[in-house]
This record gives sequence, structure tokens and C-alpha cells, in this order.
Amino acid sequence: MAEVISIVKMNTGETGKIVGLNGGAGMVKKMENMGIKIGSRIKKISQQIMNGPVVISQGNTQIGIGRGIAQKIMIEIEP
Repeated sequence: MAEVISIVKMNTGETGKIVGLNGGAGMVKKMENMGIKIGSRIKKISQQIMNGPVVISQGNTQIGIGRGIAQKIMIEIEP
């Protein structure tokens, strides 16, 4: 079985599939409106130090996500 971790714990450059959104209905709706949905494939582009935002790419789009929300997005790492 593949490893499941939050986006925050991913290494820069790693790719994976979203398998869980561990937040309230409002957070899930906000993520879905940005195209971040269960089953989506993403790549971690960067993460700022000192609890800064995480940047991911999905297709040709880059999205910045606050660290608190990024910790709630669970990813299955792809080999």
C-alpha cells in the first residue's frame, strides 16, 4: 500500500494523488472550488520556511496554499 501523508510532509518535486481533505465543509468547498479534489494529481513545487505557504501544481496551474490547510490535504505518494 502506498504511503499517505499531508502535502506539508511531501518532498519538493514529489507527485501524488489527493486521497483526503480533512477539514470542515467550508474548507472542502473552498478547495474544490480551486480544483483541489479527491482523486486529483498534484506535484509539490515549493514550501516556505517558518510555517509559510506551500505551492503545488495541478496540470498547468500553480496554487499557493496556507500551511494550516495544506496539513489537512492528504496525499498518496506516487512512486
